[in-house]
Amino acid sequence: MKRIAIIGAGFMGSGIAQVCAQADYSVTLVDIAEDRLEFARNAIAWSLNKLENKEQLDAPSKVVADRIQTSTEYEVVGDADLIIEAVYENRDTKLNAIRALDTLCRSDAIIGSNTSTIPITQLAAASQHPERVIGIHFFGPVPLMRLVEITPAPTTSQTVIDTVMAFGRAVGKNPVLVKKDIPGFLMNRIFGAMTCEAIRLVEDGVGSIEDIDQGMCDGFNFRVGPLCIADLAGLDIALNAFQVMHDLDPSRMPAPPALLARMVAEGKLGAKSGEGFYRWEKNGRRLSPAF
Repeated sequence: MKRIAIIGAGFMGSGIAQVCAQADYSVTLVDIAEDRLEFARNAIAWSLNKLENKEQLDAPSKVVADRIQTSTEYEVVGDADLIIEAVYENRDTKLNAIRALDTLCRSDAIIGSNTSTIPITQLAAASQHPERVIGIHFFGPVPLMRLVEITPAPTTSQTVIDTVMAFGRAVGKNPVLVKKDIPGFLMNRIFGAMTCEAIRLVEDGVGSIEDIDQGMCDGFNFRVGPLCIADLAGLDIALNAFQVMHDLDPSRMPAPPALLARMVAEGKLGAKSGEGFYRWEKNGRRLSPAF
């Protein structure tokens, strides 16, 4: 593979575009909104400059950035070898993206989904070539996190699985193969169960935010605790992921905690809003627990 197209220029899509460019792929980043593309270009340039200053790039930051082209037209995916959709985590939105890509990309192109919760079997069913659809779930921030989950549907061909596993290693990640296509796959099932329980313990007054997070660091060797991770990911993003997993598999995944839903409704979204379980400075520095 030489040419990668990324659909969606948000936090995840721009990060995926960056790591692909760092791995010397030719990248096209697509979004319907030009302002999001402009924001993504600036964010990628900032990130690459930081890596260059730390001598962690194999080429000058401008050379890497120039490997990324942007467009507001889906049609540009026509010459891509691999297309990764990173649109909003909503089943209908992703199904529509898969259907659109199916009519525009080459018949031998691979379609990957960066979904964190939706079964790939459901997404593959939207394609006329389900054997080429596969889950490629990066973790954010993509340039820093080493993990990528590779989730085939039962219809995904072995050639596609092997190619995408090799792609994951080529962009500097440690790919983990999910052997059974379930909502939330591996890591979000574990993280969701852990984080929801941590939130309920806070909600019930059993433990403080700080003690629960510090306990996970001291007792389980986490770098930061689950409540801090949720703040960094965005509490609205976490709530949506937990709700999707619950709706798809209510027998295994309980409904999200009422405290989390209330915080999101109040606009307390974590680091990006300045307050979640912790208070945050605009530069991303964590302050004290918010309550």
